[in-house]
Amino acid sequence: MNKKDLLSSLQREAIINSHSHHLHDRDHHSLNLDNVFRNSYVNWCHKPVPDGNSKDEIGLWLDSVRNRSYFLWLEKALMELYNIEEHLDVETWDIFDEAIRKGHSEEAWHLSILREECNYKAIFLDAFWKPGDDNGHPDLFKPAYRVNSVFYGYNRTAKDHNGNNFQVLHNQSITDIDEYVRLIGDVIHNKKQAGSTVIKCALAYDRSLSFGSGTREGAQKAMIDDPDEGDIRVFQNYVFDKICEIAAELSMPVQIHTGLGLMTGSNAMQLQPLIARNPNTTFWLMHGSYPWVTDIAGLAHVHPNVWADLCWLPLISPNAAYRLMHELIDVCNADRVVWGCDTWTSEESYGARLAFLEVLSQVLYERVELGRMRQCDAQRYARAIMYDNAARLLEA
Repeated sequence: MNKKDLLSSLQREAIINSHSHHLHDRDHHSLNLDNVFRNSYVNWCHKPVPDGNSKDEIGLWLDSVRNRSYFLWLEKALMELYNIEEHLDVETWDIFDEAIRKGHSEEAWHLSILREECNYKAIFLDAFWKPGDDNGHPDLFKPAYRVNSVFYGYNRTAKDHNGNNFQVLHNQSITDIDEYVRLIGDVIHNKKQAGSTVIKCALAYDRSLSFGSGTREGAQKAMIDDPDEGDIRVFQNYVFDKICEIAAELSMPVQIHTGLGLMTGSNAMQLQPLIARNPNTTFWLMHGSYPWVTDIAGLAHVHPNVWADLCWLPLISPNAAYRLMHELIDVCNADRVVWGCDTWTSEESYGARLAFLEVLSQVLYERVELGRMRQCDAQRYARAIMYDNAARLLEA
């Protein structure tokens, strides 16, 4: 087996994508080059995306971001999807722009990229703007129900980082913790019946991931107009344990954003007490806890209810994904690793897939060459990460 043949074979395999924020149909119809960048992680590079009208601005911007991993994989995706041989530069900007406009003049172009070019058979969709939505395509998108707002429902004025409040969203005015917990259970049960497959928590953008145990009495203290920070923390700790209990009852994994976010307290190891208290709950720890990637490997080694979700990580840093993937093969069972693109557009999703398959093929090739993995096991491991592990959830 050589690496080129291995990569080629992986590119033909079907994938179940564990995490995406794919935009609604209507948002893709007006995409052009600068809008693709604005709806990508390249927009996180602290450099405003140019509108394409000034060659000087384009040149300066490209010089500043060209070597970032986010840009590299998106450029590769655009070149492959639109059959453009030249790299993106000042002179080719309009060529890329026109190709994207032409592609999206076809209403279903963005979906055909996902289905035919990426070969996704299902995509777990975190539509944080409408939690539990499937973008109108239930055959492809399997909703994740984002629960951030639940942690900010202790009164009607608090908001999570998306501006949501659980009580306001459900037209409630609750001051009793037991009634509030019943509402949480009812909503999640209804979301499950409506098609939601996983619960998503992105609190790393709101607060530390250190969740101690909370009491009913302590949580009740926060359900007033102006609670103090200590009471809010106890409320959120208590609520998270209740969410975990509901998730276990419904066999819904809890996806948790780890790593990049507020940074302080966002590394995955902060979750160890929560994971230990809830052994019947399956936790999908996302993004490799970058830059603390060894946290994921350690938690997966110790806790059989921890899965490593590699979504986003190969796009952030292929080198970090390479290190973690080697460690996970060493310490984690093959049936507890998944991958997702974590992107808004089909173009960047294709780029994320390129990055993931490049890392996966390199790691498996090296292990086979070193005699640390049989070729048949490498192929089985690849299929598990790409499809089989997530498929078990959808088939349950």
